[in-house]
Amino acid sequence: MNDTDKCNNTSQLSYQKDGAPYCERFDDIYFDSESGYAQSDLVFIQKNDIKSRLQKVKNTFTIAETGFGTGLNFLLTLQAYQAAQQASNSQLAPLHFISVEKYPLSKAQLIKSLSILPQLQEFAFALTEAYPEDLKQITLNADKQFTTRFLDDKVQLTLIFDDAANGLSSIKSTKKGVVDAWYLDGFSPAKNPDMWSEALFAEIGRLSKEQASLTTFTVAGLVKRQLRKIGFRLEKQLTHGKKKEMFFGIMQSNPLTNKGYQLRPRIIKPQHVTIIGGGIASACAVYALTKQGIKVTLYCKDSTLAQGGSSNAIGALFPLLHQQSDDISAFYQQAFWRARELYDEINDTGFTFEHQWCGLLEVSYKDALVKRQCTFEQLNTWPKELIHGVNAKQATDLANISLPYGGLFMPNAGWVSPPDLVKKIFAAAQATNHLRVFTDTHVTKIKQVASAANNEHTWRLSSNQGEFTADVLVLCAGADSIEIEQLKALPITPTRGQITSMKSNSAINKLATVICHKGYLTPESNGIHCIGATFQKNDTDITTNDADNQYNLTTLAKCLPDLAERINWQTEDISASKARLRCMSQDHLPLVGAVPDISAHKESYSHLAKDKNWKYKQAAPCIDNLYVLLGLGARGLCSAPLAADILAADLCNTPYPMDNNMLFNLSPNRFIVRDIIKRKVNVE
Repeated sequence: MNDTDKCNNTSQLSYQKDGAPYCERFDDIYFDSESGYAQSDLVFIQKNDIKSRLQKVKNTFTIAETGFGTGLNFLLTLQAYQAAQQASNSQLAPLHFISVEKYPLSKAQLIKSLSILPQLQEFAFALTEAYPEDLKQITLNADKQFTTRFLDDKVQLTLIFDDAANGLSSIKSTKKGVVDAWYLDGFSPAKNPDMWSEALFAEIGRLSKEQASLTTFTVAGLVKRQLRKIGFRLEKQLTHGKKKEMFFGIMQSNPLTNKGYQLRPRIIKPQHVTIIGGGIASACAVYALTKQGIKVTLYCKDSTLAQGGSSNAIGALFPLLHQQSDDISAFYQQAFWRARELYDEINDTGFTFEHQWCGLLEVSYKDALVKRQCTFEQLNTWPKELIHGVNAKQATDLANISLPYGGLFMPNAGWVSPPDLVKKIFAAAQATNHLRVFTDTHVTKIKQVASAANNEHTWRLSSNQGEFTADVLVLCAGADSIEIEQLKALPITPTRGQITSMKSNSAINKLATVICHKGYLTPESNGIHCIGATFQKNDTDITTNDADNQYNLTTLAKCLPDLAERINWQTEDISASKARLRCMSQDHLPLVGAVPDISAHKESYSHLAKDKNWKYKQAAPCIDNLYVLLGLGARGLCSAPLAADILAADLCNTPYPMDNNMLFNLSPNRFIVRDIIKRKVNVE
C-alpha cells in the first residue's frame, strides 16, 4: 500500500498500487478496481431492479444506504435513473437517495478515489462539484446532514454524517414506511461490528415499506438473523468479483403488520419434504424444492406419472385475462410468464418435450365477444406481447386456415404435451439426485404425530403399500386431495372434464395456432387434434362416454360452423377420449401454503366479524408441517410454476415472488378469514 492519507483522522484512507481506495480503519477496500464497478452495479442496481422500478413508480422512490464511502453506489444509481428516464416516454417520479456515513472522505479523497472509474466520470464530476468542502462544519450541525440535487433536481441526495443507527433514527417515517430499497454496504461485522447493531436493524425495520428490497455483500449469520427478525425474507446468491456471495431480501413478513392473518408460518428450511401427487403441480413443486437442495420423496397412486389431469394429449398454455386488471388477471399474467420461463428452462437444459409456442386465438364468433374485443382494444390494459386484437384477415393469416372472425391473439401462448412435459420436469428434478419417486402408492389417510424429542409434529401416512413418515408433507394430488380429512374444510371441489382427440385431415392439418371459442381446438400433434372440454361439477366418474365426445364436436360446430363443416369430423374420426377431474377453488385461484387451523382462526380473529379493519399482529395459526398446492382447476399448466415458487419460498424462508396482498389471495386461510368478516361462520 502507498500514498496513505495520514492527515485525515476520519476516513484513514490509502490507495493501492492500482489506485483502489483502501480503508485503513477497517482493513478493507472500498471497491475493487477491476470488478468493483460491475459487481456493485450487479448487486445494488440490478438485484434491486432499480431501473424497472423507477419506470413504474408514481411517487418519490427512496433508496437508503449504510456506508456512503466513495459514493460509488450513488453514482451507479444516478446512471440508472438517467438510463431509465431515457428509456421512458414520460417523466420519472423523483428519487431520494439517503446515505449514512460515520467516517466520510474529504472532497480531495473523493475526487482521487473516483478517478479510476471512467464509466462514471460524468456523474462523479457532478458529485464532487457539489460535495462539501468543510465536513467538520456539517458534523457540528444538529442534524449532521448535507443535501444536494442532480439531474434537473429530480434526484435528491441526503448525506447523514453519523453512526448508521443514529443517522437513520433522524429520518421521519409514516406507518407504511418510507424506504423502497436498501443498499447495506458498510464493512462487514467482522471488520466493523459497531455499525451492525440491533438498533440499526430496528431502524431498517421501522423505515421499510412493505415489499422494500434489500441487497448486501455481507452474508454473516448475525445479519441474516437480524434481517429475518425484522421481517425480511432472504436468499443467498452467488456473485462475481472479489466478493463471492450476497444477500437479496424483501420486506414481506413484517412483525409490525396489522394484518397478522396474512403472515405465513416460518419454519427452518427442511432437509427433506414428502409430496403426494404425480401431475403438473407436484412436478413443479418437486423441481423448485430440489433446486433449493431439499431432498424430496414423491408418492404417486398411479403406475406411472402424469396419469391424472396431466395425461391429456395436448394442453393449451395461456393466461386468464379480463378487460381491466384485477386480482385474477394480475395473477395469471405473472403466472403465464413464469410458466413460459420455466418450461423454456426445462427444454433448453436438454429435457425436451413436445410443444409449440404458436400463439392462441380467442375467436370473436358472436356479438358479445366482438364487443368484448373492442373493449379490450379501447382499454389497452395489457401489453401487446401478451394480448392484442386482430381482424378476420389477420386471424386467418395467423391460424393458417380461413376464419370469418377476428379475435384476441396471445402471441406467446401455445400448446404442450402435458404428460411429456410433466415427465421431463420430474426427470430434471431427478438429475439433482435429490428425488425419489414411488408409484402405485395410494395414500388415503394422514395423521399428525407429536415428537417427544423436540415437541415438533410429523406425519404418518397410511397407504396401500403400508405406512410411511414425513417431516414436512405437501399435498399436490389435485381432486384426490379433497378426500384427505384435514382438507375437508377447504372450499375445493372436483369438476369432471372430458376431452376428445380427433384424427387430422387436409382441411385442418395446417392449423398454426390454438383456437379458443366456447371450447378449444389445438394444432396437429402426432396426427391428432384435441377438442373440448366438458365441465361437470361434482361429477367424479372418469369413465369416458360418447355423449361428451358429441358435446365437444357440437360445441365446435355451433361456434365455428364454417370451419366445422370443412373439417367434417365424424364419430369414426375420434382417435381417443379421456375424462379426468379438475380440482376447483371457490374463487378460481390456486391454494398454496400451509393448511390453516380453522378453529384457531375463529378464536384468534373473531373481532373481524365486527370490524374488518381490526388490527391483528398474530400470525395465522396453521397445522404444523402440512402444506398444499391445489385448486389449479383447468389452468394448471399456467399456474403451477408460480405456485411452486411460492411453496419453495414458504419452506426455504426466501423472498416471495409477489406482494402480500396477492400472496394472501392464494393463501389457503383466505377463505376462513373472509367468512369471519362476512359473518358466515360462528365465532362466538
